[in-house]
Formats: sequence, structure tokens, C-alpha cells
Amino acid sequence: MRAMLAPLALLFCLACAAAAQDAGPRPAEQRPLAAPGNALPGPAAPAVSPQPAAPAAPSDLQTCLRQTGEFVTHGKGVTYVIAIANTCEQRLRCAIFANVTGVLGTTLGRTVMVLEAASHGEGAKKTYTMRVKAAGGIIQVSRDCRVL
Repeated sequence: MRAMLAPLALLFCLACAAAAQDAGPRPAEQRPLAAPGNALPGPAAPAVSPQPAAPAAPSDLQTCLRQTGEFVTHGKGVTYVIAIANTCEQRLRCAIFANVTGVLGTTLGRTVMVLEAASHGEGAKKTYTMRVKAAGGIIQVSRDCRVL
């Protein structure tokens, strides 16, 4: 019985494939799409006066940031210091997330930094210090920055 079903299934698949080729394009594919510039008939839209352009933010805010990280030992205590500097002229709000995994375990840290524009000098530089269990290990730091 099983030997008879295999050739029938093959014939059915071939028939479906042939029917799909003969069907041609579907009606939705045959209709031309309206161009994005075409407006609907009716009253014209009111003219908009041009606004002075605001200083454009870079397409990728990550290019505005310089980040360093290092372990610092204070007697028997160890900290991991993350320093971030803003090099663009926009004020940024950055959420910083850190994960340090070492031989003594994992330490998680997070903070929010507001970095001034680069022209504000020291206001454009911030540091975050988090206590860790041991110096060394795998460090993962990510940040989510937005223009204020």
C-alpha cells in the first residue's frame, strides 16, 4: 500500500507546481502602484514656511562618544572605572550598563549620565565607578544615548 502512495504523491506535487506556473501573476500584482508624490484630488495643502534648520545630530551618536575602562585597586578593594567623553555639540543623556564577570563571580552595574556639549569642557566628561569582586575578567559595557 505504501509503495502505491509514493508515486501518487509525486504526481500530485508535480501537478500543483504546473498549475502554479500557469496561473500567472495575481490581480494585486498587476495593478500599478501610486507614486508617492501623487496627491489625492481636493483642496491644495497650505504652504508651509521654511523653518531655520536646527543643528543636525550625527546619524550615529556612538561616534560622538569616547569611552575608557580600567580596574583600580584601593587597598583590598577593587573597582572598575568607566569614563565617557562627549565630542559633539549636542547634550546627551546616556544610560550605561556594565557586566564584569571574573573568577569570583559576576557584578552588574548601571547608571545614567548627562553629558554636556564638547564646548562645555569638563561637563562633557563623566565617570562611573563600580565595585567588583576581583580585578580582571570579561567586561561588557553597553550604552543607550539620546540627544536632550
